[in-house]
Order: sequence, then C-alpha cells, then structure tokens
Amino acid sequence: MTKSKNFWAASALISLAVMVFAAYSLYGRVSAYFPGDTLEVRPVPMPPPQEEAGDEEAGENPEAAAPAAEEPAPQAAAQDKAEPAKVKAVKTIFEYKDSKAKSVKLAGSFTSWKAKPMTKKNGVWKAEVYILPGNYPYHFTVDGKKKLDPGKPKAPTGDSLVAVE
Repeated sequence: MTKSKNFWAASALISLAVMVFAAYSLYGRVSAYFPGDTLEVRPVPMPPPQEEAGDEEAGENPEAAAPAAEEPAPQAAAQDKAEPAKVKAVKTIFEYKDSKAKSVKLAGSFTSWKAKPMTKKNGVWKAEVYILPGNYPYHFTVDGKKKLDPGKPKAPTGDSLVAVE
C-alpha cells in the first residue's frame, strides 16, 4: 500500500492551499480588532466656511452691491479672527431599559473604553455624555456582562454604533 510521489506532492499542495484559505478567513474576521487596521472612527470633519451670499450678489451687479459689500467685510474678518470655527461637543443621552439590573455602565471609544456608571430612574438607566460629532462604537456593561443597544446598528467589532451630528 505504498503511494506514489505524485500523490504525496498533490496532497501536500492541497493541504497548503487549505491552510492559506483558512488563515485568510481568520485574518478577515480578526482584523477588525487590530488597532488602527480596519475600523477607524474619527469625528466628522466640518466643511470649510462658505463665503457670504453678499459676495455672490456683488458679482452679478457690481455697481449696486459695492457699497454694501465694503461695510460687512471688515466685521466678518474681525469675527473670524476673534472666533475661529470650533466644533462643539453635543450632549448625547444613552438609555438602557432593564428594571432588574443591579448596575449598568457605559463604555465606548468616546470614553476611551472606560466604564461610566449610569443612573437608574423609573426602571431606565441613563447617562449623559458630551461627544464631538462623528460615529462611535460603544456597549453597556450590565451586571458585569457586555450588552449591546438593541436599537442601534452594529459595528464590525461587535459593539453598537452611535451617530452624533
């Protein structure tokens, strides 16, 4: 019952192909957990400031709009210098409904994955967090167990996603 060399070579190549396919499949599933590899969540970039409507009207009728365009321009320049466009954090309320839970904590990329305790009121657990606009993964920790928000979309990492605008 000896096999030929061709049989052993073919079986070695098939085994190698199966191992490569399995490694590629595993990498595809696990790569979402590698830092900075697949899932990168950043705040939503703010659009550049647009020119005022008065400038557009000045191009159509330069004689009539010339005196009006001269006066607001210095004021607008002074406002831009005094107050650059700042992105403000938005107050976001997270709720988890479970009257039987003894403790609920909120953890997400916006808290650097540090658990923030939630307060219980009328059977609903709530937490208020100020977050910059963007999409962020998060989850609840209910009595020591990780739970997802049932009403939110799911991230590739297995967490819930919140969209802050």
